[in-house]
Amino acid sequence: MAGLLALLVKAGIPLDSQAGELGFFDAPPKAKRLGVAFISTSASDWAFYLTSGAKLAPFSGLDKPGFRLLYSLGTKFRERDPLVIGRFNRFAGGRIFLGHEWQIGALSISAYAGPSLSLHSPRERAVTRYEGRLGAAAMIEFWQSWNNHPTLRDGFTSGTLLVDAAEASGFLRLRHGFSTGWRNTAIGPEVSFSAGRQRSVGGVIGRDSWLKMRMGLHANGLSFGSFGLNGSAGYEWRRRERSSAYAEITALYHY
Repeated sequence: MAGLLALLVKAGIPLDSQAGELGFFDAPPKAKRLGVAFISTSASDWAFYLTSGAKLAPFSGLDKPGFRLLYSLGTKFRERDPLVIGRFNRFAGGRIFLGHEWQIGALSISAYAGPSLSLHSPRERAVTRYEGRLGAAAMIEFWQSWNNHPTLRDGFTSGTLLVDAAEASGFLRLRHGFSTGWRNTAIGPEVSFSAGRQRSVGGVIGRDSWLKMRMGLHANGLSFGSFGLNGSAGYEWRRRERSSAYAEITALYHY
């Protein structure tokens, strides 16, 4: 389930008060942007995800620091089971976060917390007798803009840390983007780490523990009016399992 929450931040959505600096989206007709909706997919040799959700700022608007509402719904259609060769798992889940964004010059920081729900696959329900797991989740992000810096090239550095008690998992990602000067896009390296604990009941393992690292390149900011497109690709390493390539793509809409 950490993968589903990770997709929410892998969507490449910049912290809102910094979004305009790199031109991630052309200015919409409304004076105040109230939200951004997204749909994202991630694929590798091990798994295939699909996630959708939205970030809302009903009081301040996305362009200013303030309170945020963030929610996501996702499905893992295919995850290779490391315990049984040839078997694949499926599950779904959702989260609702309340949070706040602060801005200190060119640095933006946001923090979120809320409930997390994971619905198990039919095979896991048969083994563990759990229909689902409900727990708390929290996320912290930062976004540092380097635009108009006297010594550094225009761009940004961002980071995300999240933990999920429902799935006993965590995710960490760091990115740096260099402005290309073309259609307000930015390209740069990314690295991420994610891990989860083994799930078992009465000594019966429903899901093995896992540790994953990804390194690759991301491209952010291709905009078409209020619509945007982000993507990334690279290589994925898993503990005790073979490595594989990965690719992600996210479509966004500001309103």
